[in-house]
Amino acid sequence: MLYLIDEPMADIGLRTAADDPDAAVVLIQDGVFLSPDLGSELYAVEKDVDVRGVDLPDEIERITYGDLIEMIVENEVKNFV
Repeated sequence: MLYLIDEPMADIGLRTAADDPDAAVVLIQDGVFLSPDLGSELYAVEKDVDVRGVDLPDEIERITYGDLIEMIVENEVKNFV
């Protein structure tokens, strides 16, 4: 399952993802300010990271919006944006 997480809905989104052993989390918009402590794959949209001047932890992979679209097409999605 792919989880799209933005800051306003982060608490519930990250709690939901934490219960999913197959979760992949994408931090989008102000969600890039978060540093979730999950055992899941973590991604952040690079344009959102660059616009906000955020330094990401090593465990969060930068992806493009094109990559995100491919991930959305290929996976079931829960949206917390």
